[in-house]
Amino acid sequence: MIQPLRTVHRRTFVALAVVLPIILAVGFGARRPRLYPSARAAEISASAHLQKTSATLWRKYPTQTAFYGDSNSPSQIYVVLTAAPELGEPDLLLYWTNHEVQGETLPAEARLLGPFVSGRAFALSQNTGQTSLLVLYSLAHQVVVDTANVERLR
Repeated sequence: MIQPLRTVHRRTFVALAVVLPIILAVGFGARRPRLYPSARAAEISASAHLQKTSATLWRKYPTQTAFYGDSNSPSQIYVVLTAAPELGEPDLLLYWTNHEVQGETLPAEARLLGPFVSGRAFALSQNTGQTSLLVLYSLAHQVVVDTANVERLR
């Protein structure tokens, strides 16, 4: 009685020794790409000048927003967001888009600027339309937390 069970166990462990590394390799291959860009935080150069500040751009949360332009590279614009109260939403990401947000879903064309950190500078591309949107998105809840309409800065 014991010998047939030992044979079954031996075959099972040999099969697991082959199958488990294959499952692990397939799992690593199927992972989603990293959501955060590998680039460091944008540094505002010494030649940058303040273009515009506003505390009323955001719809839900009071957030001080400052836009900086650089005379050495006129196409580059930086934004610094300073949230007055601590935002209660987890895993906030900042996006930049030229398309209107529909409901609480993020537009497919939105460009990730990085994880939201109060006081950090983010580099924006020149907006091509009349208005663009900065979007705070909660990765944990998969919803748009807040949006800000940004008019053409140049």
